[in-house]
Amino acid sequence: MAAQQEIILLENITKRFGGVTALDDVSFGIAPGEVHAVVGENGAGKSTLMKMLAGVHAQDSGQIVLQGTPVAIRDPLDARSKGISIVFQEPNLFPDLSASGNIFVNRELSGRGGRLDQRAMDAAAQQVFATMEMDIDPRVKVKKLSVGEKQLVEIARTLQARSEIIIMDEPNSALTQHETDRLFELIRHLRDQGITIIYVSHRLEEVFAIADRITVLRDGHYQGTWRTTETTVPKIVEAMIGRRLEEAFPVRPLVPAAAEVLLEVRDLTCGKIGPISFQARAGEILGFAGLEGAGVENIFRVLFGLDRVTSGEVIYGGQARRVRSPVEALKLGWGLIPANRREQGLMVEWSIRKNTTLVILDKLLNRLGLIDAAADRRTTQDYVGRLNIATDSIDKKVINLSGGNQQKVVVAKWLASGPKLLILDDPTRGVDVGAKSEIYRLCDQLAGQGLALLFTSSEVDEILGLCDRVLAFYKGQVLREFKRGEATKSDLMHVIASGANGNAGRANSFI
Repeated sequence: MAAQQEIILLENITKRFGGVTALDDVSFGIAPGEVHAVVGENGAGKSTLMKMLAGVHAQDSGQIVLQGTPVAIRDPLDARSKGISIVFQEPNLFPDLSASGNIFVNRELSGRGGRLDQRAMDAAAQQVFATMEMDIDPRVKVKKLSVGEKQLVEIARTLQARSEIIIMDEPNSALTQHETDRLFELIRHLRDQGITIIYVSHRLEEVFAIADRITVLRDGHYQGTWRTTETTVPKIVEAMIGRRLEEAFPVRPLVPAAAEVLLEVRDLTCGKIGPISFQARAGEILGFAGLEGAGVENIFRVLFGLDRVTSGEVIYGGQARRVRSPVEALKLGWGLIPANRREQGLMVEWSIRKNTTLVILDKLLNRLGLIDAAADRRTTQDYVGRLNIATDSIDKKVINLSGGNQQKVVVAKWLASGPKLLILDDPTRGVDVGAKSEIYRLCDQLAGQGLALLFTSSEVDEILGLCDRVLAFYKGQVLREFKRGEATKSDLMHVIASGANGNAGRANSFI
């Protein structure tokens, strides 16, 4: 691609932080009107590069060429004046301001006498929402909006500022599938209008669905740029981590048919979901595959006492159990790693230490009934070491960790409770490939210690690569059970997407 065709050209960009080189001689170009994905593991340098384009950081050497002209981007306001805006992973909004108020922050419209012209701002905000085909009231306070709607307000702000280049840094990490679908429709709409999108994500299947080209960074070095039509997920993963995708999954021995049954679910129903029946054995990773709304999340919520059972039985340790709350689940020795770690799994403004020992404080009391500070710190340090959580202090706030390390803190919290049954709801969501590999190895280790793991993921490859058996859900029913190696990705997707190749209840013949 010739230089004159590129809206952004990065030439020999190097950036150091103290003795650490975050970017080392990185060069590549981005074409106007394309969705250009930038991928890599945590620490690969992609966030540093995006912040450089957004005016947060300045390069130590090399140059940024914008529309054929070398530029120095001094700060975020300067970047915006040059037509570059960024939408961060977490919405950067003022919760008590209206949607229109947030859109016009630092660019407020004024009328006669210099007074704020709220009507004009509301009208302009309404116009940009209409362009986006989004139904958001410009007068509503942002704190009343969903996470997805907040992200849309962020994007609306960039559009109203007439940005020609929009950087999206993990914009859908906390979105539902429906909100993600809406976001992707909007991205395609913006691309068709000639706006350039730089898209940073860990979700490679989504990257292939939305991007025109993909650039890979690894350890601060440029690995290459490929058209999505001319490469594959395994090739991109290999460029990201230096090894093939299949090598990320541990080789696990088969779980013997005679292994102890830790959990048995019989004809369980909750609302319109069910009846569902299955068994989970000690040392087994049991996979649950289904599209959003198929019933997997409902079953997990019921098992952990978050939702009520309509009918059926849950047998654990040879006894029927009625789990009415997470506290009761915890007493049984069960743990849940939720899909939304920030809202359901962590106190993000708390430290790593406080999060790690949150559910075991009663086990850390001294003779006076007070928390034993030394035991508290010792326990946390142990799990930080075991899970390789990257931090310089156990008192560091969780919100300041990467997504992968935040997820490890959630895992640490539940491992500290000494569970026998662990429910993992999309545990690798929003984490990089390297962190995913560590989570796979951890699952293997826990199963090797005799735990039963109930596992689901938004990535079918993970379910097939990690699990001993897979239950395929469709519209509240289990249609098929696949043993390890029995199904290809296409086989499993065919069942969960169309309900074909199976009959309800077939999975109830246990191995």
